[in-house]
Amino acid sequence: MDAAQALREIKKDSIFSCYLLYGEEKYLKKKILEALQAKLLDNEMLSFNYDIYNGKKSTIFEIISRAESPPVLSENRLLVISDSPYFFEPLKDREAEALKNYLEKPVTFTCLVFMCPTIDRRKKLTKIMLKNNWAISCEPIKGNSLNMWIRKRFQQENKVMEPEAQKLLIQRAGPNLERLENELNKLFCYLGEEKVMTREMVDQLIVGQMDVNIFELVDSLGSRDQKKALILLQGILRMNEHPLKILTMVARQFRLLLQVKYCLEEGIHRKDIASHLKLAPFIVNKLLSQTENFSIEELSQALILAHETDLKIKTGRQDPYEAMDLLLADLMN
Repeated sequence: MDAAQALREIKKDSIFSCYLLYGEEKYLKKKILEALQAKLLDNEMLSFNYDIYNGKKSTIFEIISRAESPPVLSENRLLVISDSPYFFEPLKDREAEALKNYLEKPVTFTCLVFMCPTIDRRKKLTKIMLKNNWAISCEPIKGNSLNMWIRKRFQQENKVMEPEAQKLLIQRAGPNLERLENELNKLFCYLGEEKVMTREMVDQLIVGQMDVNIFELVDSLGSRDQKKALILLQGILRMNEHPLKILTMVARQFRLLLQVKYCLEEGIHRKDIASHLKLAPFIVNKLLSQTENFSIEELSQALILAHETDLKIKTGRQDPYEAMDLLLADLMN
């Protein structure tokens, strides 16, 4: 069963005694837990009847003991086991037998939810979960399924998104549903009473993951944290982006910082800088926090160094990756 089907069943009050939520998509697991909590528990007794155990730190016997403890002034107990290794790693015979016995005859008042990143379908415990339809796939959604998920979220808000806008959103935010949800909420807030989300709006409001990393890289340069800057640079290079593209984005960040710095020097109010530079307010707020780490002279010098590095790479005088490392060293001085 997939997460969408599981959520539909829970909403219809078709709730199992046990669940195995497996996969890397944390957002889907969170939504299922929220749905179970809403159906099973009263807020007044939540602290007594909602428990979260770590599967790597708790024994099976502790978990079963808690599961078999009657709920307090309620009909149900919700017991969540995070980092559950039982369905893909070896388990001691006594613990495996104890969990098998429980799964074959679980108590009716406890909803026991195991969460893990993956499963081994050959294991006996996993087979029990699969046979009872208790195993819920929470793998990242991709392709058409991801496009449908975004369209559905817009339908829920009585709004639509242009195809090119949706394409850019996925490109910038990636397939991670938690991040997409946060970005969508930002877009909905921006739209207000308007109904159509355009590509231009997404381009203005959504910052890509590499943009975030570039911001952190420049931040580490400002705080003179060379070790962090080098780690961030290597992380960005592992995204398979060409050093020239990274260099362009670093130079752009310094150029924006210099523009903001000049605005402050000219006495332009912080609230007016966004409209003056035609940038989104949240971007300007981030830039304002960084300008304190640099003087105008340092920002100007950074742009000169970036330009010189660009020439060295394009003329073949220096290896692109070596050039980026040397640029960071120069920017630290």
